[in-house]
Formats: sequence, structure tokens, C-alpha cells
Amino acid sequence: MATRSAPPRTPRRSTRQRPIPPPERRIRWLLVAAALFLVICLGRAVQMQVVDGDWYSTRATGQHRVEIVTTAPRGAILDRDGYRLALTEQASTIGATTAMITDPARVVAAVAEASGESPDTIMQRLQTSGPAHVDLARQVPAAAAKRVQAMGIEGLDFTTEHRRVYPSAIAAPVIGVTDLESKGLAGLELQYDEILRGTNGLEVRIEDPAGNAINVISQQEMRPGHTISTGLDRQIQIEAEAVTAETRTEYRAKAVTAIVMDPKTGEILAMASAPAPAEGDFRQATAAQVRLRAITDVYEPGSTFKAVTLGAGLATGRISPSTTVDVGPEWQLYDGILRDSHPDPGVKTATEALRMSSNIGVAKLAYEHLSTSGARDSILAKWINRFGFGAPTGIDLPGEVAGIVPAYKDWSGTSPLNIPIGHGIATTPIQIAQLYATIANGGIQTTPHLVTRIDGQGPVGLKQQRVMPTRAANTLVGMLEGVVSDQGTASAAQIPGYSVAGKTGTTKKIDKDGTYSDNRYLAWFVGFAPVKNPRVLTLIMVDQPRGGQYYGGEVAGPAFAKLTERALIALGVQQDRPDTAAE
Repeated sequence: MATRSAPPRTPRRSTRQRPIPPPERRIRWLLVAAALFLVICLGRAVQMQVVDGDWYSTRATGQHRVEIVTTAPRGAILDRDGYRLALTEQASTIGATTAMITDPARVVAAVAEASGESPDTIMQRLQTSGPAHVDLARQVPAAAAKRVQAMGIEGLDFTTEHRRVYPSAIAAPVIGVTDLESKGLAGLELQYDEILRGTNGLEVRIEDPAGNAINVISQQEMRPGHTISTGLDRQIQIEAEAVTAETRTEYRAKAVTAIVMDPKTGEILAMASAPAPAEGDFRQATAAQVRLRAITDVYEPGSTFKAVTLGAGLATGRISPSTTVDVGPEWQLYDGILRDSHPDPGVKTATEALRMSSNIGVAKLAYEHLSTSGARDSILAKWINRFGFGAPTGIDLPGEVAGIVPAYKDWSGTSPLNIPIGHGIATTPIQIAQLYATIANGGIQTTPHLVTRIDGQGPVGLKQQRVMPTRAANTLVGMLEGVVSDQGTASAAQIPGYSVAGKTGTTKKIDKDGTYSDNRYLAWFVGFAPVKNPRVLTLIMVDQPRGGQYYGGEVAGPAFAKLTERALIALGVQQDRPDTAAE
């Protein structure tokens, strides 16, 4: 019998469900998630705004931050009559995007002609820059740059800037020079750089992508540099440069230095040296051509220094013009022997010893009247310092040196043979000029200076102090006038129509072995005119004259007379001795 199988059972669906969280728990979880999200957002915000805020701010604003610089024109340098010795004019930088240059030869030819630089230099800049932008020439005169711009050469660009110009082409070492960024490098340009430079204008602002200003962050107004006026006289400077060049050529000298100054005010009217920069071009000159020898080089002053010895004696009353001294053929002190170049034995007055530049006479006067046995310092040593030797004069030019003056404690037993007559010490020409300006100015020392006014305001630079009594100074002037007489050592320094006082100096240079040379000399003359009312003081120093003549009176004396006469005429100084004027 067949049996029937039971149908398969269908599993019964469970009616059991998960527990549903109460509403409070669900809300709690939502709040936790929201709080966690808020904390994360808050932390990120703190990181971006506080921790990394500066970085994001700089990055954001830097993309649109623009600095606009307005270059301040450098102030002018003027001579005493307002003639511009240095000025600033507009110029251009010619640049190139080298990837856009299709005709390098044309570019090089055009830029070289406009800038004055060699084509090789321009080509080298063009070829070594790669595909980037390069400045081909800086400070190209505006007119020349416009001619290149008018050629429409693709790839060239032009940026306006300033360039320094020296239209007079004189006094180059004194005026100095600036670099391409208008910073002073030498001379007055360096000494007064901060005053001349001015302040650039600067505007910092935020721009949108189209270049429109959104916000000005800061703004600094441009202020042009100040104009400085000097005591330099353009005509006298031209004459000084001519005389130094002529004298150097005539005597085949190593160098010639000239200083012309007003002894009352201390104003430098001219300062020149030969060799000098060709056509006043400082940038193309050698180191020897741009040296300010008047303030940077030291020399034994020789007999020009005798004015210190006599001045000390007159000021202290220990020596008078009539004080006598026995001048023999030679004077021995310990193992040292002193001789005169032009021996004239016998008893001489101080006036005669100075007029004939007797080494023995002046040295003996100092030994007999200015020495103080056992003292810590000698009278002469004190007056050497009093007249300013061993320290810079303070002239407003960079690089002035102090000279070399041994302290009295370092004097040897034979120092009285050489120091009173200008040996065994070293001075600059400007120190000697200041000494004689003090004597000419009645004993009042004035600091030599170039700049007299700033933006027309002044005077500036006038610093004075009394060094010696007026009476002593005037007495010394009378004695120095005798030096330029027919009986003195400087008759060649006479100027027709004018009274002159001054002093010669002749010294042997020191060789490398420390001994005095037999054939290398320094020839000096320094003096002033007119004697009663000095308006011009001139110093001439000839370094190593050749040709057999080397005495200060015969080499430097004529150059002094020529330059001083031209300066007196240029200043309109009337003659005080018309009876001696040339007919």
C-alpha cells in the first residue's frame, strides 16, 4: 500500500525584532557626532588661522601684493657759483627676453652704440643668460635709449632709472663717483652719501588679477636728495689741474699735488693731482689717478715744517726775529751730523736763518730755546701737537690719514737734528696747508672743508680755534715774506703786483733699505697772498722731479706763482704792490 509523504514544512518566520533604542539615546549619538565634527572643524580652523596663519596670509596676499618703488633722484653737487659739478638725470635700463630675440647681431649693435659698451660685452650678456630675461645695459642716456626703442626690436624692454652725470669733468677724485644703484663710492659722493641719496618712495598695495588696486597697505613718500654747495671754484680748479699736469710733464715727476684754499674760511678752492683721470672719467681711471694724495699720502715736509719751530718760539716768547744763532759748516750731536745744503757759516738772526732755510740755524734755535731738560715733554713737541700734526685735520673727505709724529718719549738723542726741520716725521699736504693758513689767519686755525651749504642753508663746516697769539702769527708772516724776496730761497715764487709770504721745502725720499735716497726728492712750496689780507693760500708738492732740478724754490716755486696769480685774478683780488707788476 502506497503511503503519502507529508509536504515539506515551511520554516516559520520569526516574529522577534531588534530592540529599538529609545529616542534619548539616538539624540545623544547625534550630538556626539556633531560635536566631534565641530571639534575637527574648529581644530582645522585654528591650525589654518593661528598656527599656519602667517603662511596662508603671505601666500594669499603675495599673489596680489605689489610694491611700487619711486626712485629718489640724487642731490646735485655745486661749486661756489652754483655750477653743477654732479647731477642726476633720467636714463634707461635696456633688457632682453632672450627667447624672443631673433636677430642677436642687430640687438648687440644697437645696444652697444647706445650704451658705449663694447659689442663683445653685450653679446656675452645675451648669450650667457639662457632663455631668461637679462639686463643688457644699465644707465643708458634717455635719448640714446629712445633711439633703440624706436627701432621696435622684439624682445627688448626699457625701464626708467637715474644716472649720475659729471658735466664739468673736473675734480673727479674730490667729487667721487657712485655705483649703478646711486650709492656713493668715493670723494664727496661717499662722504655725503646719506644727504645726497634722498629717500625712495614705496607704495605697498593689493591688486586684483586685472591689476586694479584693492587696498593700499603702506605708503612712503619719495624725498629727493639734498643739494650740497662747495667752496670749489670751477675756474681755479681747471687752472690747478692744468698747472699740476704741466709741472709733472716739465720735470718728469712721479706726481704733483696742488691745494688752493681760503686761509680765513678754510674753504678748499681747488684740489688737484697729476696724474689725473683722463677727461675726468673716474670709472675708467687707475688707482694712481684717483688717489686724493693731498689727504691720503704722507711725506717728510722738510723745511716747510720750520714754521712750526719758529712759530713755537715766537708764541712762547723764547725766540724773536732778532734772536741770534751761530751757524757753522756742520753741527754734530752725539753720532749725528747736520749740514746745510747752501753753507753760509756765521752768526745769523732767526729771520736770516728762516729766509735762507738754514737747517743748522733753525735746529740750533730749537735746541737752545725750546728744549726743557728732564721734562716729560719738550716745548717743541707740545707745539707740534698744538698745530694739529699727528691727527687728521677733519676735512670732509673720506680716507684722510693722521700722519706720523713720534711721541716725545720716543725721540732719540739725535732727534733735535731732524724733527725741528721736518725730518723724522711724516705729514699730509693738507696738514701743511692748514699750518700756513693758521699763520696767515692771525693764529686762528680753521678746519679745511669742501661743503659750505646744504640746500642753500648754512654756512656749514666752519670750525675755528685760536692756536697762537695774533702778534706772534703776524711776526712770523713778516719773516716768511722775506723767504720770497730776492734774498730768500723762493724768489721764483714772487707774483708781479702782489705781496707773497711762504716757505720752500726740499727733502730726500727714503729708499727701501730705510736710508735717504741720493737721487729721489720731494720739492715743496706753500704760501699765501696778499700778505696783509690773505685771500689765497696755495701748496705745491712735486714728488720725485727729474732732470737735475729738485729744490723746492726752483721746482715748486714757479708753479705756485702761476697758480696763485690765476686764482687771485679769478677771485678779483686787487693788487697790493702795483709797483712790482709787470709792464
